[in-house]
Amino acid sequence: MRKYSLGFIFNFSLSHVLLIHKNEPEWQRGKINGIGGKIEENELPVVCIVRETMEEAGLKTLEKDWTNYGQIINSDKSTSQLFYCTYKGSQSDAKTQEDEEIEWFPVDNLPKNIISNLSWLIPLALDKYFNHGDRKSTRLNSS
Repeated sequence: MRKYSLGFIFNFSLSHVLLIHKNEPEWQRGKINGIGGKIEENELPVVCIVRETMEEAGLKTLEKDWTNYGQIINSDKSTSQLFYCTYKGSQSDAKTQEDEEIEWFPVDNLPKNIISNLSWLIPLALDKYFNHGDRKSTRLNSS
């Protein structure tokens, strides 16, 4: 079974979320998704999101920076672990690292071409942050 980690990085004021313009896989081409990817063999989901954040956005994060707030079981039986964190630094610290461009989007005005479940996954992360006592904010370091 394939396993994935999917993460949402919010700016310090929680007004923007860092997302990626997808080229692959084919079904995501032209759409916008969260940061993340396939969990490697014997890799923990949180380690995967730390690695993917560095690979896709150039931001160095620690496992403790991330909050796991759920899991999705996809129609193909693959799973996606859901994470979020907040970022106190400048939004310009995040830099496109691969051929898929990253961009900060206002959380109250997400683009129409997002992967459809982001319309509720992003508000769910914010709900967890505000309503479940999980208000840790971290300073992520770019490398």
